[in-house]
Amino acid sequence: CGQRCTSLRRLLIHSSLYDSFVERLVKAYSTVCVGNPLEEKTLLGPLHSQMSVDIYEKGLEDIKSQGGKILCGGKRIEREGFYVEPTIVEISKEAAIVQD
Repeated sequence: CGQRCTSLRRLLIHSSLYDSFVERLVKAYSTVCVGNPLEEKTLLGPLHSQMSVDIYEKGLEDIKSQGGKILCGGKRIEREGFYVEPTIVEISKEAAIVQD
């Protein structure tokens, strides 16, 4: 839980499906239970370290500075540990962060 290597990184969605798909995806992400990975109901545990949180926050700053938009999430959860909200962003395929 919390390892970025297991999370979805990019979706390419046909324009005719985009709005309805994103609406459903944002709704689904809002139901993700964030917490202790040893509890059965938890779907998202903490990140590994403070450095991981810093990278997450820096990535979101870069996304916003490159014209991206946070559709949901995008914040650290204030609790013990390295928890962040499940996050969906929208950004142009030409943005530098997408190319990295």
